[in-house]
This record gives sequence, structure tokens and C-alpha cells, in this order.
Amino acid sequence: MLYEECISGGLKMTVQRRIIADCLDEADDHPDVDAIYRRAVEKDSSVSIATVYRTIGIFEKAGLIQPIDIVDSNKRYEVKRERHDHLVDVETGQIHEFKSPSIENLVREIALEMGFDVSDFQLQVYGSKVGGKECPCYRIKVY
Repeated sequence: MLYEECISGGLKMTVQRRIIADCLDEADDHPDVDAIYRRAVEKDSSVSIATVYRTIGIFEKAGLIQPIDIVDSNKRYEVKRERHDHLVDVETGQIHEFKSPSIENLVREIALEMGFDVSDFQLQVYGSKVGGKECPCYRIKVY
């Protein structure tokens, strides 16, 4: 649970920060700040949008959550857990998670050929369902 990770990481956890952490833990999607704010306000009307922005920044800086940059969309967030990649539907904005050992091996092989040791990477693939609008774009972030 994100709240426990925050405590063990030495972060000061207020009631409002716990609510925001719970909203992120409970998310079965990849919410943006506005969605996190709406969910937090449902739990406690005293949570402000400024508190959500500050808390997201603190969690991100601590490495507990990670942003997902979506082309033409607000930044989305997820709790940092097991490494995985994303397939973004360009028509709906829906994010699908996937893991592919062959992609992981290929990225590490390419990095090694270029003299790098990969510590982590994030692959985001953009596309649409067959028969929909085409988007031949992709983006790899290597950390």
C-alpha cells in the first residue's frame, strides 16, 4: 500500500495525504490530477487541488508514483510497482498495461550495444483498434 510505503520512506503523512495515497492505490485506471482531486474530495471535502498537486509532486519525487505522459492529454499517474509498459488508445485515451520479456531483452540489448547499462525504461505505444484512426507513433523513455 502506498500509505505504508510513504511512512517507511520517512514522508510526513497528513490525513489529506493519506486520502490522496488511498485514491491512487484504489485507482484501476491511470488518473490525472483532476481525477485524483475529485476522488479525494468525495472522501474529504477539505482536500484542495493545491494539496493534490503538492502531494503528487512529493510522491513523485520520492519515487513512489510515476507519471505517464500522454500526447495531447494531461499527465496521468500510477503507483510505481512491477515494471510494465503502456499501450495508449489514441481515440479514447484509455491506457492498457502490458509486459513483454522480448521487448525488455531487446531494449537492454540495444542499450548494451550503445555502451549503456539500463536501470529502467518505460515504453509507451500509441495506436488504435483495427479499423480506427491510425497513429504510427511511439515513444521510449530510458531512465
